[in-house]
Order: sequence, then C-alpha cells, then structure tokens
Amino acid sequence: MKHFVIGATLAFMVAACGQGGFQRGVFYGKVIDKTPEEVSGAFGKPDAIENAADGPRYFYVKKTFNPENMNQVDEKTIVEFGRNKEGKVICLDVSYM
Repeated sequence: MKHFVIGATLAFMVAACGQGGFQRGVFYGKVIDKTPEEVSGAFGKPDAIENAADGPRYFYVKKTFNPENMNQVDEKTIVEFGRNKEGKVICLDVSYM
C-alpha cells in the first residue's frame, strides 16, 4: 500500500509538471485587478501584446490548464486590460483558448 501511495503521488507530480503551469482559477485570481506591470512581473513577459486605446491585451501560450477537462493545456490565455473607475489600467478579464 505504501508503494502505491508513493507511486500515485509521483505520477501526479509528473503529470502536473507537464501541464501548462497554472490552473485557470489560480491564474485568474492572481491577475484580476492587477496592472500590466504586476502581471508580467508575476508571470513573465507575454508571448504577444496587442495594444488598444483602453489598455493592452497580453497573450500567453500554454500558460494555463483546465482542471475540469482532464487538465488539458490551454493553447492561449488572453489577459485583457482596461481602465477602472479611477482611470488606472488593470486586468478586467481573462479568456482561455
């Protein structure tokens, strides 16, 4: 039984390492209401940036995974920024592709 538990734990750890890195909910919780600088500081430089008048969109490739779909890695994670009521540019939404 002890070997089974150790084997199952190791298998889980290896499977988690091969994933996109961050579970969707964890990623969302760490970027929402954050500035572009805070997001890139926490998750690294985005793979692409699309600039818009109200704020940029950050594109991360294979950065997140979906725990509700057998931990399938998301091809793209899009972090959308916009202005809050005070006019500060912050993350308003996250999309997964």
